[in-house]
Amino acid sequence: MAAKSEVAEFKAYLTNDDGTVKVRALNANKEQFDEIHKNMEEYKWVEGDFLLASYQKNGTHFMWEIMTMLLRGSAEYIRSPKEACMIDLFPLKKTDAVFPSPRVLNTHYRLDVLPKEFRGRKTVLVIRNPKDTSVSMYFHRKNIWEKVRKIEPQTFSQTLSTFLHDKDTYLGSYFDYTEYMWSLRDDPNMLVIFFEDLILDPVANIQKVNEFMGTQRSPELVEEIASATTFSKMKEGKTSKLVDHSKLNEHMNSFSDKPTNMAKISEQMYRKGKIGDWKNHLTVAENEMFDEFLAKWPLSKEIKFTFV
Repeated sequence: MAAKSEVAEFKAYLTNDDGTVKVRALNANKEQFDEIHKNMEEYKWVEGDFLLASYQKNGTHFMWEIMTMLLRGSAEYIRSPKEACMIDLFPLKKTDAVFPSPRVLNTHYRLDVLPKEFRGRKTVLVIRNPKDTSVSMYFHRKNIWEKVRKIEPQTFSQTLSTFLHDKDTYLGSYFDYTEYMWSLRDDPNMLVIFFEDLILDPVANIQKVNEFMGTQRSPELVEEIASATTFSKMKEGKTSKLVDHSKLNEHMNSFSDKPTNMAKISEQMYRKGKIGDWKNHLTVAENEMFDEFLAKWPLSKEIKFTFV
């Protein structure tokens, strides 16, 4: 992985091995970028750990909870914030203090821009339909980033335009990400789960994850995890049980223009978790524009997304 940074509005990029792909990093300043990515470069994979990959707002919290429950053999909610396992945001050298191995590390980066140490590992990829992703990203910006950062508010139409057309957005384009990650679907170390399938048939899909991870949990525990991770139960259970970690809060404050409490921020991660919420937000004209865009995107003919 090569990395370069620009000053002014701070921008940093992760690139693939030959430099043909660059993805904008999710970092607030050079010091933070250097620390996180130095940790990535120096990291040695721990056998028994797993990697969760997903584009932002594609069900990362949902799947991370499921995978960690399977690892621990319990349907009890995980009390520490998932962000301590997010290699994009939190220095890996500090992760052990919050989540010792075995654990589920997670990333929003496409794997070809990560160091080789993270590639070819047991990885679960979660994909969500692009219309619901765009709506969820708008509310994520509005309910979290606009409250902790000095950034200009956006309308949904502005967020939608960025989602469809801006390749220089944080963490890169959804469409570029999905194209590359989908190309890895036949790798025996990759399991692809669709967010919508997880909602519609949680037991069957959690069992797929159970088999892929080799955790060999009983059908009874799989059903307990499916019940515990329904959106309404998880939203209530997670927000009432999360604990703070001073190291995590201290680091995450470097992203924020205001004091940041990760337990409180995590509460805002759980909004609706529904399929088809885009119908409540896209106008007829916006939906037609979206459909025209998808008609020109080759992968939309290959992946049969569930939109409702």
